[in-house]
Amino acid sequence: MKKLFLTLALGAVGLGGMFAQQYKGVVKTNPLGYFAGQYMIGYEHMLTDRMSVQLMPGLVSQSSSQSWNYGTEVYSYEQKKSGFIVIPEFRYYVSPDRTGAPHGLYVAALARVLMLTYDLEDTGDLFPYGDLSREDKRTVFGGGAVLGYQYATSGGFTLEAFAGPQFKSVSFDRTYDSAAIPTTEAGDALFEEKFADISLSGVDNSGAGLRFGVNIGYAF
Repeated sequence: MKKLFLTLALGAVGLGGMFAQQYKGVVKTNPLGYFAGQYMIGYEHMLTDRMSVQLMPGLVSQSSSQSWNYGTEVYSYEQKKSGFIVIPEFRYYVSPDRTGAPHGLYVAALARVLMLTYDLEDTGDLFPYGDLSREDKRTVFGGGAVLGYQYATSGGFTLEAFAGPQFKSVSFDRTYDSAAIPTTEAGDALFEEKFADISLSGVDNSGAGLRFGVNIGYAF
């Protein structure tokens, strides 16, 4: 009888170990963000076999330039974008693997804080507009929800993809370098006239949109 009880007890322990949560945390990064100049490294911490919290901080750094010929004149600019981003997130794994989170289908609610500075240098011919170099400081607050799936290998490597709606509110402050420009409105009017055929890419604006991406990482 004692042997039977001991065998059952050891079997229960072994079975419990089979279904115990395999990983407690994941260090990860979003490689798609590199193309937008966002270099993020984050950490996901498992609270239970279905719930986790995640924090993805990062730095923003990107340069671009454009030019446009109008007759003999050349209009061009160089822009440098810099700042930081922080995305806290709460996840619920709707359909986790038998070992529990972080492997499986999940839904997540997230917030987003982004602080950016756009330094734009007017490098083209100045006549008749003057120097239109300017600086934008943008603050972005947002939130959203995503549906995603994370796959964790037995060796600890993870790969996930996610997508969902988001909303962001943007405030900004703009200043022109030239003292000859009396107001921001006057500078904007000249800028839009001079650079009518040039688009400023990567500028965050308020409103609804789609958030998507992939993360790769290592679980432990």
